[in-house]
Amino acid sequence: MKRALSCILFLAILFALAACGETAGASEVDEYIAASADNLIDDETQYTQPDNDEPPTHYIYDAEEPNEPGEPDTLSDLLFHCFALVYRDTLIEMDQPMDYLLPRLGEPLGVFEAPSCAFDGIDRIFGFPGIQIHTYPDGDYDRVHTISLMDDSVATMGGIRLGNSWADVVAAYGSDYVQDITMFTFTIDRTTLSFFVEGDMVMGIIYGLIME
Repeated sequence: MKRALSCILFLAILFALAACGETAGASEVDEYIAASADNLIDDETQYTQPDNDEPPTHYIYDAEEPNEPGEPDTLSDLLFHCFALVYRDTLIEMDQPMDYLLPRLGEPLGVFEAPSCAFDGIDRIFGFPGIQIHTYPDGDYDRVHTISLMDDSVATMGGIRLGNSWADVVAAYGSDYVQDITMFTFTIDRTTLSFFVEGDMVMGIIYGLIME
């Protein structure tokens, strides 16, 4: 079964969606942020989803089953270990349907959409203060594919924000990562957490879904 890091697919989709040109001297993070911001539709955009209140899916935790040795024992530990994000008191995980999240997160600042080059349907980017949620089409649903932290108002469950040092990341998440030039990716189950580092500073943070 072929698996690809969703953050890499996400970057490819961004280039396809935005058809953005490269800026001379700009870093990968600069180009990604510029492409994402330029593509948000104004706040008059109306977006609706099917009326379904499907609950979130937890990939490594089942409240009905006792934890195995070494598994997280508290909700805080769970969120840290499964790379979930808490935003506006809402738990956001990979593959959640947006019609579950939107009533809890509120009206997005804008929504960008374009035909998907990887799936059957429409790819969408939902902009909120401090984050962007990228989705992929799955039948009648838009499911979370990528979460991008856009400024230092939002932190991971490990307490890492844009502007933190690489040493802070290692202290929070350890050394079990894969490096691709300036991108350092940690993986748990179907979720990746990638940090773009320039010098010793975290310049980008992206959660991603591993597609099977």
